[in-house]
Order: sequence, then C-alpha cells, then structure tokens
Amino acid sequence: MHDPFVTPTGPRRYGQASHLLAAGLLVFALSGLAIAQQEEEATDAEAAQQADEVADATAGRVSDANADAEASDDRATDEPAMDGQEADDLSAQLQEREAQLRQAQRELSALRARLPQEEGGDLDLDSAINSARLTAEAIRSARSELLRAGGSDAGLEENIDQLIEELERDQALVARGRGDTLYEVRRGDTLAGIAGRYYGNSNRWEEIHQANAHVLRNPDLVWPGLTLVLPR
Repeated sequence: MHDPFVTPTGPRRYGQASHLLAAGLLVFALSGLAIAQQEEEATDAEAAQQADEVADATAGRVSDANADAEASDDRATDEPAMDGQEADDLSAQLQEREAQLRQAQRELSALRARLPQEEGGDLDLDSAINSARLTAEAIRSARSELLRAGGSDAGLEENIDQLIEELERDQALVARGRGDTLYEVRRGDTLAGIAGRYYGNSNRWEEIHQANAHVLRNPDLVWPGLTLVLPR
C-alpha cells in the first residue's frame, strides 16, 4: 500500500517575606517532583504510585515549611528591617516559585487525567478515545505540513515521531478500557492483511476500521507506526 504523509519595609514584613520564601522553597521542590513524574514516561500503575508519593512528600514538606515559617515570624521582631530592593528581590523569587508550582500542578493534573479511575485518575473510555482522536488529527496536520515542506524537515519529523508515541499511549488506554489488544502497523500493511493474520479472515477488516474510527478516516490510508486497537 502507498504510505501517505499523512509593600512598606519593617520587621513584620520581613517575617512575612521569610514565611513566603519558605513556602516558595516548598513550591520549588514540588515542581521538581511533579515534572520528574512526567518525564519518566512511567506506565499507568507506576504513574499512580508516583502521584501518591508526591502527595506523601508534600505533606511532610508542608509541615516542615510551616514550622520554619513560624520560627521566622518569631525572629522577625529582633532582626533589622530589609530595604526595598531586598523586598523586591524576595517578591520576584516568590512569584517565580508560584509560577513553577502552577506549571507543576498542570502537569500533575495531566498525569492524573491519564490514569484510570480505579487508580485514582480521572480517565474514562470516552476521554481516552477523544484524546486519541485529537492526537491522530495532530499527526495528519503535521504530515500535511511536512508534505508542503517538500517531505524533509527535521523539526516536523521529530514532532510527528513524538505524536506517534503519544497516539500509542492513547490507544493503549482505549484498548485497556475495551479489553482489546494493540497492533502497530508495519510497512506494506493493509487492514485486510492485518485481519487475515490476526483473525484468519481478511473480511473482518471492517471490524478493525470500526474499532479505530476515531483515528482512521480512510480505511485504505494506514501508515507505518500507526497504533491500532484490535477487537478480541
């Protein structure tokens, strides 16, 4: 088959700022943990365990940070007032930590969205199918753009490879929700050929197409690397 590319200064303020800095350091640690979760590309079960570890670590760090902040407030009346520049610098540091926390929270939410409900996530079958559909659309758009670029663009090719990996993860969640199995299309494959090898009956290609209608617009246009779900 043809493969298409398819505030004033003063002692009290210093105590508040110290409190904020302690909280900011906590934020920084949080963001590192959450981002590390995303980068490890763990399986669904491992990701759930990691999310629990983040929650446990967070509880301990919150307790420590609160204790440090209280101690800072107790010392504030005995320490000299910081000048306006120090206050501005500290405020900037806190804003940076808050931004990192928001990013970490978004990434953690995305991770939980990819976990089944029985593992503490928010994912259901409809969500998994929709995610796979959107990823497949992104692949088609990127392949069309690559064609317009003459078929050679390192940046686009890398983007397509990443999207293909993302689609594989999406389809794995769909297969898990349905109790189906996965198949990665190879060069020269057709749906009829896949049906013949998997079911022993090439006429069952329509079942494969229907099971993958969320990612396959045209049953004749499959390409190497595409991950399909095969009904059992």
